[in-house]
Amino acid sequence: MDFDEAAKKAPPGWRHFTAQDIARLPDAVRAHELARVPSGETEERVLRALFWTLVYHLEPQRWDELAGFEPIHPGVIDLLPPEVGTAVDVGSGSGRLTTHLVKRSRRTVAVEPSAGLRGLLRQRLPEVEVIAGWAERLPVHDGWSELTAACGAFGPDPAILAELRRITARGGTIALISPEEPEWFEANGWRRMSFPPAAPPPHPARLDDFFGPLDPPHEIVMMRAG
Repeated sequence: MDFDEAAKKAPPGWRHFTAQDIARLPDAVRAHELARVPSGETEERVLRALFWTLVYHLEPQRWDELAGFEPIHPGVIDLLPPEVGTAVDVGSGSGRLTTHLVKRSRRTVAVEPSAGLRGLLRQRLPEVEVIAGWAERLPVHDGWSELTAACGAFGPDPAILAELRRITARGGTIALISPEEPEWFEANGWRRMSFPPAAPPPHPARLDDFFGPLDPPHEIVMMRAG
C-alpha cells in the first residue's frame, strides 16, 4: 500500500500514537518506513500511514488479539496444498496463517520484521523456524519453498512479488490471502477465489473502536511458480 492509500485508510486507532512513538521504533524499522514518506507531509498523515507499523512493533499484543478474532475463512485454508515439504509464511505476524501451514508442511519458516510478533509466534509454535526479514529482501534461498503464503500483508508491489517468485520452487504455489487490490491479481493471471464474509466471533467493542469493523479474511489469490 502506498503512502497516500495508507494515510486514507488508517483505522481510528491512529490517534493513539504520537510522533514520539515513531521515535521509539527500532532504528532499522524507522528508517525502512520513513523512506516511503514523501517530503513535506504533516505529522497527522505520517501517523496515519504508519499506523500498522506502530501497532506491529510497539503493541504486538494488540495485533495478536485482533488476529485472534479475525480467523481465516476455512474455505480459503482448504484451497491451500494439503501436503508439502516446505512452506514459508511471509509477514507472519503472530502466526494466524502459520498455524495452518504447519499442518500442511514438514518444515515451515515464518518471516516477520517485528521482534514482538516473532516472540509471540515462537511461544505459540516452537516447531516453526522464525526469522527476521522484510518481504522485499526475504532471507530464504532461491526455489526453497513449495508453498509461499501471506495473509493480509501485500498488494501488487513488484519487488515483493519478485521475491515471492524467487523463493518458490518451480511448480510450487504462491498464495496471498486478503491481498490489497485483488482485482489486479485476477487481471494478471492469478486465480482468485472469494467466500461470503463471515461475522467475526463475539469480541470486545474496543477492538472495533481501535481497528474499525473486524473483517475476517475470506479471499485468496493463487498462482503456480513457473
